[in-house]
Amino acid sequence: MTRRVLSHLATAPADLARGAALLLLAVVVELLLPWPVKWLIDSVLGPQPFPGWLAAAWELAGLDTPLGHAAGLALLTVVIALSHKGLNALSQHFLIRAGNRMVLRLRRDLLQHLFRLSLKFHDRSRVGDLLYRAAHDTQTLQTLLCGAVVPLCAGALTCAGIVAVMASVNGTLTLAAVATIPVLGFLIHAFGRRIERLAGDYHAREGALAASIQESLSSIRTIKAFTLEEWADRTLDRQAGECLAANQRKVVTELAFQTVAGVAMAAGSAAVIWLGARAVLRGELLPGDIVVFLAYVAMLFHPLSQVSYSAGVARGSLAQLRRLHAILDEQPEARSRPGALRLPAVRGELELRGVSFHYEDGQSCLSDISLRVPAGSVLGLAGRTGAGKSTLVHLLMRFYDPQAGEVLLDGHPLPSLDLAWLRQQFAIVMQDPLLFSGTIRDNIGYGRDGAGAAEIEEAARLAQADAFIRALPRGFDTLLGERGVNLSGGQRQRLSIARAFLKNAPILILDEPTSALDAVTEEALMRSLERLMQGRTTLIIAHRLSTLRRADLVVVLDGGRIAECAPPAELLASGSRFRELWDSQHGAGG
Repeated sequence: MTRRVLSHLATAPADLARGAALLLLAVVVELLLPWPVKWLIDSVLGPQPFPGWLAAAWELAGLDTPLGHAAGLALLTVVIALSHKGLNALSQHFLIRAGNRMVLRLRRDLLQHLFRLSLKFHDRSRVGDLLYRAAHDTQTLQTLLCGAVVPLCAGALTCAGIVAVMASVNGTLTLAAVATIPVLGFLIHAFGRRIERLAGDYHAREGALAASIQESLSSIRTIKAFTLEEWADRTLDRQAGECLAANQRKVVTELAFQTVAGVAMAAGSAAVIWLGARAVLRGELLPGDIVVFLAYVAMLFHPLSQVSYSAGVARGSLAQLRRLHAILDEQPEARSRPGALRLPAVRGELELRGVSFHYEDGQSCLSDISLRVPAGSVLGLAGRTGAGKSTLVHLLMRFYDPQAGEVLLDGHPLPSLDLAWLRQQFAIVMQDPLLFSGTIRDNIGYGRDGAGAAEIEEAARLAQADAFIRALPRGFDTLLGERGVNLSGGQRQRLSIARAFLKNAPILILDEPTSALDAVTEEALMRSLERLMQGRTTLIIAHRLSTLRRADLVVVLDGGRIAECAPPAELLASGSRFRELWDSQHGAGG
C-alpha cells in the first residue's frame, strides 16, 4: 500500500516539492517563537546580557533603553509570527493544489478503468456504489495528503527540531518530555487497525446506501405505480441508520484514542513542570530557560497530538483507498492483445464455431453453437425469453468471450482484432434506446465522434426523424430530459436509428427495436430500418416475430442451442417451433 500511495503522490511532484520546502521553512521559523520571551525575562527584566548579535542590532537600531528593547522584542515576535503564518499558508496552497490534482488524476483513471472493464464486472456491481467510490472515495487522497501525510511530516520535523533545542538546554527535562512518544506509538498501533476496519465498514455501507438511493430514484415511476413509497422509505431509512451506527462506532473509537493519547501527553507535561520548577529553584536553570523549555514542551505536545490524530485519519483514508484499488486491480476479460489487427475493409461475414458460454453463476447460456452469417445477409434470432439471443449478440461484439469455441469476423477470430476497432464495426438499435441529457443534436452525434451538423441532420432525415425534430421549438438544439422522457417511444427510437445511420457501420444489430411500439408506429419505423439495413449484415432479435419477415434466415434458439435454422417462409410452412411461436402471437393460420 505504501508503494501505491507514493505513486499517487508522484502525480503532482512540482507542487509537492514547493509545499514541502515552504513547510520546512515554516517549521524552522516556528522554533524561533519562544526566544523573544526568554530575552525579555533574562535581559530586559533580568541582569543577563543580550547575545552579541542582538546587542549589535539594538545599537544599530538606536534601541538602547529597556523600553526600546521591549518594543524591539515585541516587533520581532510579530515578524516571526507573520513569517511563520505566511510560509505555512503558502505551503498549504501548494499542497492543497497537489491534492486536488491527485484526486482529479485518480478519478480520471478510475472512470477510464471502469469503462474498460468487462460486462462481467458491471453485472455483479451496483451503479450507486461505483458512483460513491468515484465521487467520494477518490477525495480521500486530498484527505490523506492534507489531513495525514502533511501533518505527520510537519509534526515529525517540529518534534525533531524541538527535541534538539530542548536537549541543548537540559537533558533531564528533555527525557521527561519525550518519554510520552513511545506510549503514543503503542496507542497508534493499538487503535489504528480497529479504526481502519471500522472506516472500511462505514464507507462500504455508505456505498450500499448510495446504490439504493440511485436504484429508487431511477425506478420512481414503478414505485409510484405500485404505491411503494413507504416501503422504499423504510428500506432507505434502515440503511441510513446502519450507516449512522457504523460511523458512530468509528467516531467513538477515534475519540477514545484521542482521549487516551491526551492523558498520556498530560502526564508528560506534569513531569516536565515538576522537574523544571525544581531545577529553577536549585539555580540550575534561569527563569528564561524554563519559560523557553515550557513553551517548547507545549509546542512538542501539539505536533504529537497532531501526529496521533493524523494516524487515525491515515487509517481511515487507507481503507477508502483499498476500495478504489479493488476496482483498479480488476482486469478486463475482453481486451486488445499486443499486435491486434485492424482490417483495411470489412465485408461483414460473421461465424460462430462450436461456441459455448455461461455466466459466472455457472448456468449454461449457449451450448455448442455453430452458425455462419454471410456478408450483407439478414439473420433473425427467435426464441423464448432466456434462450440466449442477446447473449449471442454480446459475444459477437465481444462484451464477453466464450468459454469454448471461437467467434470470427471475415474469417478472423475476434481476439485477434483490436477491440475498440471491432466495436466500431457494429451499429445497434435497441428496444429501449438510451438517450442522454443534452440536445437532440448531441444525442444523434454520439453515433460518430466529430460528426458535423450537416451529417447529423442528414442522418435524422434518413431515419425520418427530421420532421418531428424541426417541429420542436428549438429543433435540433432541443434539450432532452434524462433518458429522453419528453419524447414518445417512437421518437426516441427514430433518434436511435439516426445515430446508427450516422455511425454507418457495416454490421447492424436490431435488438427488439419495435416490440414496445404499437403496430402503426412499428410499420413506419420498419421502413426506416429497412433503409438502414441495405448493404449491411443485419441481425434482428425479435419476440414480435412479424419483424423477422424481412430475414434471409431465422435461427430459433431453445435452451442455449440451435433448434431450427431456415428461411422464415420455410419455417412457417412446416410444423416448426417457429410456427408454434408465430401461432401463439397471431393465432393459428395467422
